[in-house]
Amino acid sequence: MHFYKFLQIQNIISYLKTFFNILKIYLEMDRRKKNKFIVFYFPLRAYNKNIIEIEQELRKIKKIKSFFLYNEKSKSEISNYSNSFFLDFGYLKYIPFSDFFLKKINIFISAYVNYVFPPNSKNIYICHDISDVPMVNKNLERKIFLSLSKMHFIFLSSKTVVDYFKSKFEKYVSNQSRIPNLINTGYLKLDNVIANLKKNKNHNNTILIAPTYSLQMKQFNLTKSLNNIIQNLTKLDHKVIYRPHPLDLTDKGNNEFVKYISKKFSKSKNFSVDLSTSYLKSYSEAKLLITDFSGTAYTFAYSTLKPVIFFSKNENKFKKNKDSKLSYFKDRNKIGLISTNIKSLVKNVYKISKNQKKITRKIFRLRKKRIKYINMSLEITTKFIKRIVK
Repeated sequence: MHFYKFLQIQNIISYLKTFFNILKIYLEMDRRKKNKFIVFYFPLRAYNKNIIEIEQELRKIKKIKSFFLYNEKSKSEISNYSNSFFLDFGYLKYIPFSDFFLKKINIFISAYVNYVFPPNSKNIYICHDISDVPMVNKNLERKIFLSLSKMHFIFLSSKTVVDYFKSKFEKYVSNQSRIPNLINTGYLKLDNVIANLKKNKNHNNTILIAPTYSLQMKQFNLTKSLNNIIQNLTKLDHKVIYRPHPLDLTDKGNNEFVKYISKKFSKSKNFSVDLSTSYLKSYSEAKLLITDFSGTAYTFAYSTLKPVIFFSKNENKFKKNKDSKLSYFKDRNKIGLISTNIKSLVKNVYKISKNQKKITRKIFRLRKKRIKYINMSLEITTKFIKRIVK
């Protein structure tokens, strides 16, 4: 953080809250000298119920004391929990003796890439990727994996993702001893969504559109075609839910484009926008999903057993890209269909509806092949954390 930003009133308030909460946490840890201490850090507003379930499981162990740490972005999601504290890790370098106050933290857990950690903690990154789809633009990829090399353990959803991470670490990290332990623990978010969808069944005739981050692989994503896609589907009397990628709701994305689309179709009775952190309602209402190469394609298909249409406007060009060899792209036809233009997209909406049962069977078989610990991830994840904290 630049010093001039630090001097802004909101930042000073956040700094003071972080400072005083570090002291509170230190005193709490000092009072419980025989405990092991775990912190869960939530730096972004997102769907976090799957991570909170881990803490609820660990709470059953008497010797473990855990804290939820949040900042301004995640405040609305986390602050109501009794063991939560405002603590923005971005301010730690400005706080005298912060390492001393946080030295008793044994485990640091986050589902997001972080750059600052407690001084003595074992650091666990719980990856939210369900497949080996590229995480970021190529120019940021090296930075991400160098940052992740500071973790001690990375929990991943499947062997496919373990192999993907391993190849990236071997590419970017010269010192192989710095590569974290990569562990297949199953996919927490998927299991959580499956469990909650059972309580929230709905079979409306609705299409969910959930694109990837608009600045990711621009020549291949559907951002420039989104307007036409929505126009054509709503004209044909399909109900459409538009769920933007979470990054496009932040200053790192294209929030103005989201506002433009939302405003343009706001008067259409067949259009709605889902800006919530939870996609349970949209998943339950949708009969199918349209995306480009967002990870939500497989989360949706595996949790609902409903089909996906992948909109790939430059498919022939993309086939020459080495990313096309990844399992994410090779598996697309096993969970749905690929459309290269608006005309084929509309045709595939009807085609997919007629072949729903056949596609559902294909999705089920692929899920069984790709996700080893289906409906077991919470048990596997907490088992590994217990081992680490000993």
